[in-house]
Amino acid sequence: MLSESGEAVLLRTNPEKLDELARHKVLEGKTWNHPALVGNRLYSRNGEEMSCFELPVTTVAGK
Repeated sequence: MLSESGEAVLLRTNPEKLDELARHKVLEGKTWNHPALVGNRLYSRNGEEMSCFELPVTTVAGK
């Protein structure tokens, strides 16, 4: 998810509680836009700037 203050937040799906795995500032200022994940790149933007982060590719054992 992308917070209003420009932080990308990685969450684990958990119906019992908020399970935050990581948080990183990706934009300055406020944003209400949704981030986009294309392949291993995370794109985000606000009214003044855009950011793109290349995420590491990992594999899950047994899959």
